Amino acid sequence: MSENENIMIAKAREGDRAALNALVSSHWPSMYRLALAKTGNPEDAQEIAQDTFLRALAALPRYKETNATFKTYLSRIALNLIIDYYRKRGRAPQVVDIAEYNEPIIDPDSRPEESAVNAEWRGEVLGLLARLPAEQRQVIELRIIQGLSVADAARIMGKSGAAIKMLQQRALKKLKDLFTEHGLTGGGEAGAG
Repeated sequence: MSENENIMIAKAREGDRAALNALVSSHWPSMYRLALAKTGNPEDAQEIAQDTFLRALAALPRYKETNATFKTYLSRIALNLIIDYYRKRGRAPQVVDIAEYNEPIIDPDSRPEESAVNAEWRGEVLGLLARLPAEQRQVIELRIIQGLSVADAARIMGKSGAAIKMLQQRALKKLKDLFTEHGLTGGGEAGAG
């Protein structure tokens, strides 16, 4: 966690409104994208993101600094709220195209035909990602799409770092097999991070 963020959290604990606002504005987009990717519904995603911050800010006086980032702390709250969201509705999470909720991967200055090919390729890749078992898909979302560390992904998923590495390795192997099976090559590079 950055020194600046630690200072903001300390100030927010003391009731500094500017610090609270800075924490919310810096983490709101990622919490909203996470909720939207999991629910597929903008209104529900906004409510989950809002509830994430309400719970986090209410618990701020008891928040303990750990090796995990504040974003990881917020993500854990959001994921618990998403589990509650589906439990109340008695249904499984909707599979959604997570690319729609992340920053663009395509360079906006590239030629339109390249963008179309890249967008189509990315859509196919995300379709294959949706075919992974839930835990493997989650580890890819956390590690590769959100860029979290092994330790942060382990905390969120309630697993050891070794289990996260193994899940990621299996997920990437399964994705590679799916790529081969569906004849996908090129169009983009996937990294294990």
